[in-house]
Amino acid sequence: MVNHAKEIEDSILGACLTDRFALEDVKERLTPECFYNDWNRFIYKAILECEQPDILSVEERLKDMGKFNEIGSVYIADLTREASMNVEYHCQILIEKKIKRDVVDLCQNIQSKAMNGVDTYDMLDDLNRAVDGLDKGIKSKESLTPSQIFEREENKPKAEKLYIGLSQLDNGIYADTMHKGQVELTIADSGHGKTHYAMYKAQALLKRGYKIGWFQLEDYDVHTAKYMATHAPEQMDNIHICHSLYDIEDIKRECRIMKKEYGIDYIVFDYVQNIECNLNLSRTEKVEYISKQITKMAKDLEVFCHVLSQVTVGYQSRSGWSQEPSYGDVRWSQQLKQDAHIITSVFRPSKVESLVISTDSVKDWKENSIPYDSVFVKQAKVRHGKQYWNRLHLIHQDDGLKPYINENKVPF
Repeated sequence: MVNHAKEIEDSILGACLTDRFALEDVKERLTPECFYNDWNRFIYKAILECEQPDILSVEERLKDMGKFNEIGSVYIADLTREASMNVEYHCQILIEKKIKRDVVDLCQNIQSKAMNGVDTYDMLDDLNRAVDGLDKGIKSKESLTPSQIFEREENKPKAEKLYIGLSQLDNGIYADTMHKGQVELTIADSGHGKTHYAMYKAQALLKRGYKIGWFQLEDYDVHTAKYMATHAPEQMDNIHICHSLYDIEDIKRECRIMKKEYGIDYIVFDYVQNIECNLNLSRTEKVEYISKQITKMAKDLEVFCHVLSQVTVGYQSRSGWSQEPSYGDVRWSQQLKQDAHIITSVFRPSKVESLVISTDSVKDWKENSIPYDSVFVKQAKVRHGKQYWNRLHLIHQDDGLKPYINENKVPF
């Protein structure tokens, strides 16, 4: 099968040189690489670089490119006599021919790597990326005006906001965040409940119809599965839990598969310090690299990424509620803090001896007595929007976290 069509290339170029409306249509659909014939490819590049392309201006541009003497004025003039009357259909033919050529090149490249002993997973990663690129089409605008961006967001938003279903989260802590393409970093000392909070959010999102990917980098996947079966039994199979991958490249590959096959909206990494990186870097540099990869992936896949991170609070110099994790406690890497669109902290007063009143109660930040099993979530930092300092008050029960209902029946 011939994977090029010179006559159609000629007819499209003829239309570009004689019909400015046809030119605008072609520019929206084709890149120079869609033209297989070398002369035609250079002519199309020259057309794109001319403000108002016609035969004379294109010839001048080809002279600047050092290609005019090779192509000649007769060849260019002949193109105008072949102008296409069906530009849209002919453009689609060139696109399909281009995809077929790319597939052939891809197969030859993968075959060469397989025969030369390239790492199997690296080869598969290259294959996945290439295939993803093929089904995205040939031409897409990389720059848009604000009006075009607003129109896109109204019809098919990239930065779609995810809603949890609890006002204190949707309109409070996450009022200006929780958009696809963003990253949340949740920090907590060991045992304070960062995983339980992530599961609480995940089950709430499942109930609202979102699909979730969960990387179980600590503990066992069966615990997360049981939690979802208890709290979101009808939607539990919309969360895909992976417990066997630790390397960031393997995780990225699995995320792409989850997005393509299941359409996931939200990904949890529990927790970031357990993600590995097969590069000769220091521990801090590895965390920086991993953070950047997760941030890029959130945007590329149009998903919201929830990253959990353990921090160690300086108990020697802090007491009481001052031991609640803060922005400054993220010491592993400045990159984690810089990349996150929002940082949330999770804190259990019962884990701090000076805050325990009895086996039934602990002190809140105002010295009031509250239930012993209280867990608090706070917005520690937000990149865009208002800083909300209110804490979400949850209660840890045998089957997980639930909003605390105070005397006024307000879960906050």
